[in-house]
Amino acid sequence: MDGADDQFYIKRQQNAPLCKTAWTYKKHCGRQCQSVGRNAEVEGWNASDKILISVLSSFALILLGSIAFRRQKMPNKDILLEQAFINSAGLRQSQIFVIIIIVMAVIAVLIMLGLKDATWALLLVLNTALFAYLMKLTLESSVNTGEIIIGPDGTILRKDSDDSSIESTSNPNNGTYMLPTLT
Repeated sequence: MDGADDQFYIKRQQNAPLCKTAWTYKKHCGRQCQSVGRNAEVEGWNASDKILISVLSSFALILLGSIAFRRQKMPNKDILLEQAFINSAGLRQSQIFVIIIIVMAVIAVLIMLGLKDATWALLLVLNTALFAYLMKLTLESSVNTGEIIIGPDGTILRKDSDDSSIESTSNPNNGTYMLPTLT
């Protein structure tokens, strides 16, 4: 093995890892280095980027579908509370839909322009926001199905229902919070 020469030093001189940077900044670079630098400049999205874009976009669409499904099953009381919150923010229900369409259009434009960092950031923020909203809807719906809620003083409370026919006679204070008396 002593006599074996794999020409590592010569190959590293011709295929230098920093050659692309040197070519970009117009530093001294040999002909072979310049051709490697020209070929290494790949614009646009590679195969793994395209796969990840499709996965994140599909996840966002699945989240939007799940949110629409959850919103259809919301009780009237929660729908009114959510509409009041949206109105207090100075928005209307139809404007939320327009905002979502605009964000999706901006993401599509960023993809076409090849701005990878901005596309990834916006897709991740969109997916995070949609996931957080879906979890909020999921938690609220689980509370509305009659799960037991424990109050701050340790007593078992039950959230008020839209249906007044579901009243328990065992505890007259169901659904209300009584302040504990200090002794």
